[in-house]
Amino acid sequence: MTGQAQPQSGGFFYGWIIVFAAFVAFGMVYGTVLYSFTVFVNPVAQTFGATPAQVQLAFAMTNVGSGILGIYAGRLLAKYSKRACIMSGLAVLGLGFLALSQVTALWQFIAVYAVIVAFGGVMAAPMGASTIVSNWFITNRGRALTCATLGTSFGQLVIPKVAALIMQEHGWQAAYQAFAVVLIVVAVPIIFFIVKDHPEDKGLRAYGAEPSAPVSAPAAAPSLMSTGDVLRRGDFWSIGISYILCVFVYLALTASMVPYARTFGVSALDASNLVVAMGVGAIIGKLAFATWTDRMGLRNTFWIAVGLNATALILLLTMPEYNVLFVVSLFVGGAAGGILPVWPGLVAFRFGRQALGQVMGLMGPIVISLQGFGAPLAAKMGYQSAFMLFLGLLAVSVIVSRNLNKAASA
Repeated sequence: MTGQAQPQSGGFFYGWIIVFAAFVAFGMVYGTVLYSFTVFVNPVAQTFGATPAQVQLAFAMTNVGSGILGIYAGRLLAKYSKRACIMSGLAVLGLGFLALSQVTALWQFIAVYAVIVAFGGVMAAPMGASTIVSNWFITNRGRALTCATLGTSFGQLVIPKVAALIMQEHGWQAAYQAFAVVLIVVAVPIIFFIVKDHPEDKGLRAYGAEPSAPVSAPAAAPSLMSTGDVLRRGDFWSIGISYILCVFVYLALTASMVPYARTFGVSALDASNLVVAMGVGAIIGKLAFATWTDRMGLRNTFWIAVGLNATALILLLTMPEYNVLFVVSLFVGGAAGGILPVWPGLVAFRFGRQALGQVMGLMGPIVISLQGFGAPLAAKMGYQSAFMLFLGLLAVSVIVSRNLNKAASA
């Protein structure tokens, strides 16, 4: 069989269709699981006679469950069809939302989030979506991953509003049922019909592959590295620690902006504008990073994101007023474009794209389980003290990641 021309030689490269599919997976998972959760808190609490804090435990347990179950999701992605894994993840997530619409007690609500939603979500995105994109791109991988993560901004801007509208007319159970229908009837078929695991499946080479690379058949599934071999590598810990420190601070700032603004008299309406500013900043940041990431390198991209968060913290510590908070929100949102693609990108760079799912899965207990606890910590210890602590964590993140721009030793 004769392979088609290199994508670099002209014409449209099918890998960008794969990026679109990953965009859909990121948007559906982040929009339904992460960004929409807040609109369910009060009505669910009212239904079960609970406090909002008790309902929010489900969100914390989703992070913990995703981190632990991500180990198994990563191994599945390393051994089996990536397309099948993403489809399975979206289907499981849909079934999880269907189960949420039927729960009769708060403990059931928390359990479904912690197990079914956590496993389905982490399988589809970030792990599955990042893995499939990395399979198709060798060069321009940073740009491709950043474009895929634009789906998270789509999910943030659209899905919570749709959920709130459905909830207003038909109740929160109907909103979860709508999530299930869209995931199973729309998202799963999109992945089925347009995703291929490898460019060789369409007679293509990965973007940036050597012209001599074979195109007659996809590469055989590689044997998994042993868990011990992965855990003994210093770059495993450098990537995991530097990334979790940065994303811990980023998510803490994202979740704390509105309650922090409210502590010095900003109205609820004005405070809500800060959320919109973060969403706009995220889109601008992702487009900018998509343009420049591959030229700068992933480590430098990561440092720019750290710098944006650090600048936001300094402004919060020195000039806590509404106009400044608006600028801070833009900075925090913009940092997302340099944070989200870095984890899969650095893992693929240091461990190889074939090991991406396995290594991301093993990092899950470090990266995913702990990432959502920054905002409660800030509220407990006081925002000013927390912001100073966060600056220190960002400094450690930079130090730990200083050598990640170098290829792994043979």
